[in-house]
Amino acid sequence: MEKQVWADSWDRSNTHFHRQDVHPYVLKHLTPFALMEKSIFVPLCGRSLDLVYFSQFADRVVGVEQNETLILQFFAENQLAYEKVGERYISNNLTIFCKDLFALTPNEVGEIDLVYDRASLVTLPLPLRVGYLQKMEELTAPGTQYFLTTLEYSPEMNTAPFSISPEEVNGYFPNYRIQHVESPTVPHHRLVRKFKLDYLKEHGFMMQKLHDASYASLVETASRSFYEPL
Repeated sequence: MEKQVWADSWDRSNTHFHRQDVHPYVLKHLTPFALMEKSIFVPLCGRSLDLVYFSQFADRVVGVEQNETLILQFFAENQLAYEKVGERYISNNLTIFCKDLFALTPNEVGEIDLVYDRASLVTLPLPLRVGYLQKMEELTAPGTQYFLTTLEYSPEMNTAPFSISPEEVNGYFPNYRIQHVESPTVPHHRLVRKFKLDYLKEHGFMMQKLHDASYASLVETASRSFYEPL
């Protein structure tokens, strides 16, 4: 993984990815009952408030974020006490790894019941997106649920957050059962205003992994993106 891709977006105060509240799709689709006794994994978690929500109801929450400043901001902003153990920042049932996602191992993460991806896939250009799909395949087992949000907009931009359509999601996750649960057009989204976009949709997908897939097939599938490699 190109380690500066995620960190640089924050260093430039490019906070398209951070919300000041829990995402409404989380409140609607990942209810307290749905989270009970679950282990939640949040890749590239930043300082998302969704982590706090998950930790209130889930059995275990694991995030990974390589920018230590964001991790420290998260605990300070939410007034959470923590203990640092090696690369882990631990607060009760919430653990955030301060390391490169691609260096994370299944043994470190442990068993995952649900992956929450709001700002991971959309931040990565195609070459890194393929590697991300490989890593998530490695970390998850059949039966894992996966809640994914993507943005789809026009005209397309060669910068994060990237536009990813439902058709691309189907190609990226060929071994998943996919329910397309949200697809509203958001005319007043801050990206529409900032970049004068013609339209923007914020998609939500509830998915479940049916079986393992080979890395080779995932690379081949992901490489059939509608975008040219950057």
